[in-house]
Amino acid sequence: MTIIYLIAALATSFLQFVVRNQRLSSVISTLFVLLQMLFTAYAVSKYGTTESDYFRFDGLAVIMLLTLALITIAAFVHSSQYIGFTDTETHGRVRAQYRGAMQMLTLALTIAYISVHIALTWVFVEITTLSASALIFYRRKAGSIEATWKYVFACSVSLVFVYVGILFFSIAMGSNAEAGLTIDNISANSATIDAFWLKMAFIFIFVGYSAKAGLVPMFTAGIDAKDKAPTPAAALMSSVLMNAGFVGFYRIYAIVAHTDVKHWADIVLLLTGIVSILMAAVYLVKVDNVKRLFAYSSVEHIGVVVIGIAMGGVGVYAAVLHLVLHSLVKASIFMHIGQLYRIYRSKMISCMGKYFNTSGIGGTFLIVAMLCITAMPPSGMFMTELMIFRSMIDASQWAVLIATMILLTIIVWAIGRDMFSILFLSSSSPDSRRPNIVSIPPLELIMQVLLIATSIWLGYAAPSFVVELINNAAELVVA
Repeated sequence: MTIIYLIAALATSFLQFVVRNQRLSSVISTLFVLLQMLFTAYAVSKYGTTESDYFRFDGLAVIMLLTLALITIAAFVHSSQYIGFTDTETHGRVRAQYRGAMQMLTLALTIAYISVHIALTWVFVEITTLSASALIFYRRKAGSIEATWKYVFACSVSLVFVYVGILFFSIAMGSNAEAGLTIDNISANSATIDAFWLKMAFIFIFVGYSAKAGLVPMFTAGIDAKDKAPTPAAALMSSVLMNAGFVGFYRIYAIVAHTDVKHWADIVLLLTGIVSILMAAVYLVKVDNVKRLFAYSSVEHIGVVVIGIAMGGVGVYAAVLHLVLHSLVKASIFMHIGQLYRIYRSKMISCMGKYFNTSGIGGTFLIVAMLCITAMPPSGMFMTELMIFRSMIDASQWAVLIATMILLTIIVWAIGRDMFSILFLSSSSPDSRRPNIVSIPPLELIMQVLLIATSIWLGYAAPSFVVELINNAAELVVA
């Protein structure tokens, strides 16, 4: 079934690149979304099984696919609205490339989630780089070109690191590598792998996937990209694309976690998480671009996630759930930024103001979204961060707990300051213009509210099946 999905998704994606008729293009997009939903349902039905030795529908893969399914529906709905505002003369060709790239990105993410062959995962993560680059380039402006080349260069370099890490695994396994570089084969032979080579493989793969995950040291790759990409594409890049980077290194960490190298790997994760939160706090205090504001917020949240994994125990469960909740909230916020841009015709926070007066519905949504992304009640991430704090206490990591709480307090203040400025204060920039009075398309608002509501629901009352999926994902490193 996976091969059938792969062929069908490739066919519809390539078809989008050549279709110029808008109505036919919309039909193809709808068919692709239906295909994605069918494959997600198939993955749920096959939970716990392995297909063709290369694809596994374990808890990690299924929960990521379910998250991708929800965000894909919302992103494609918003895309239909977004492409109506393009002002390029080559509208048909640009629209075709945009929709084709969106479908290719979704396809690549799907396979990257379910792959249990480290080289195959690397291939499809590389495909996400190419498809995301086409989306960043959508507006064909100087800033878009610069952001595209930065993203391609940074991600290509980072994925070279992953490739070198894969080579180290191959060297370390010796003749055992002939059986394949699947997670099962590497795990079965992990006891015979030299600790030095295992450390080298992990550090290279971890650093390489940090570009996609949004972690230090390669986090800068995604900041410009999310700023210049269309808001529906930025929603994918700030959520499910980050998840692909997480899955890439998490499956490798699951191997390391059952060896003597685990303690060393936990230190790497811990330091990376703290520095990532620190960098996010530094940039959030001074940023004026609303898209970059939430791009740096993603760096903070993935930092919290890796700290939770390093702590172990309940921290791992909380980290996986936190990643899912962050994806839902951040995708909805980036989609709403498209509404802000249509009103203020600017991404600069200083050019925005009195949003609550301009749009009461939009202002109400933004208040709830702000509370959710800063992990304040009623945010589901409030619960996951509490669990991660508990894991720090259980591990007696008091210095880490204090440092994390101080940095998160600064971040909450910075985001709150900017959001309340947009909501209630007058614009402070001489370049600001009179806001356009536009209404939020009902379907857009429904999708945004659905994502936010789902994140709150999962944080406080997740159904037993979701809990089982996340426990299964956590057991990869805890058991």
